Amino acid sequence: MAAAIGRRDVAAVRALLAHDFVQRAIGGGSAHASEFLAAVAQIPGEILSVDLEHLEVDLTDAGALVTGIQHARVRVDADVVDDRRPFVDWMV
Repeated sequence: MAAAIGRRDVAAVRALLAHDFVQRAIGGGSAHASEFLAAVAQIPGEILSVDLEHLEVDLTDAGALVTGIQHARVRVDADVVDDRRPFVDWMV
């Protein structure tokens, strides 16, 4: 999914989402698939890379818990933004 987000390939991202997908931000709100996909399409600047670091997956009978660090590099005007954010994905 990181590669598809890096290309702003909304169709590829959509194909990876469950029909009832909900993104929840830590300490923030939630976004359903249509809102999440719109946000992917509207990422500002030139996406230079999106990588996942320290990826770990725990499998259970109920689903999978995926954790790691998303490392994104984006050029906005003449500045390169280097952003690392932890993430937790629960997949059922």
